[in-house]
Amino acid sequence: MTLKACHSVSSFGVSEPNRDGYNSKDVYIPEDISDMWEGLEPEIRAALIAKELSSAGMPMKKSDYSIASTPTAMSRSSSEVFEQQSAYGSSSNKSSEEETSVVKREKCPVSGATVTLTPLERAPKNVFSFSKTHQNKTETVEMNSNTTVTKTTKVVCTTRGWRNVFQLPICYDVNMVPQGTIFDPHNSQLLDVTGVHPEGYNQRFAVVDAEVEKLYGDKISGYFEGKGITLTKVVIDGGEPAKRPQAIDTILDALCAYKLRRREPFLAIGGGCVLDIAGTAACLY
Repeated sequence: MTLKACHSVSSFGVSEPNRDGYNSKDVYIPEDISDMWEGLEPEIRAALIAKELSSAGMPMKKSDYSIASTPTAMSRSSSEVFEQQSAYGSSSNKSSEEETSVVKREKCPVSGATVTLTPLERAPKNVFSFSKTHQNKTETVEMNSNTTVTKTTKVVCTTRGWRNVFQLPICYDVNMVPQGTIFDPHNSQLLDVTGVHPEGYNQRFAVVDAEVEKLYGDKISGYFEGKGITLTKVVIDGGEPAKRPQAIDTILDALCAYKLRRREPFLAIGGGCVLDIAGTAACLY
């Protein structure tokens, strides 16, 4: 079946031929043809329409060769609609390009950090680089016999990373931390990822890779102790052989004893296998 460009009618249509050619009456669009037309690439649709206009002997302008970015609907002549859609397509593409090149700023709902999102030139459109700037201000008051001293400490932390955004919607950040600073007491990132808690809630839960515990166990505990938080740790083996129901049961038993609250996140520190095990336990808890 051939798609014909029918002018002076209300819409593009397919008409059954008679001996004299195509009828201009009873123009209709079969559902399967409509679906097929809308599924074609804009370049192919434009080429088909241009060919039909040429075979119909209609005058073609330069705009007739432009790409139509939407399904064609005709209320006047084909040429007029082609010009209208060409203009629409160019403005739509322009606004789309501007949208993906805009730097966006937002507030992190967890830490209150200022987040700057920048599109990456050679990455997919759903990938952004970001920088997070977080300020932490603390005040201490020391009272002597004659004087009162107020000491204010302001720590500004800036981190970088990238964000993958999905339309489901799925969105997650991968933060890059300078080597050797993750357990620095002045770096609040590790504490920030444990979520927002009511004032006075001074405990956290963590699943830690056995090898990480050997190397950094004291630093991990010291980091939270320095912030006045009691850390409950469950140490499990990493590696593929450790992906067993027993490892998940160990975490679930510890979570029940800890009495993890609903929607309360917990830390998982280690390699991919430990994160898989901890993530499965989090889904089941």
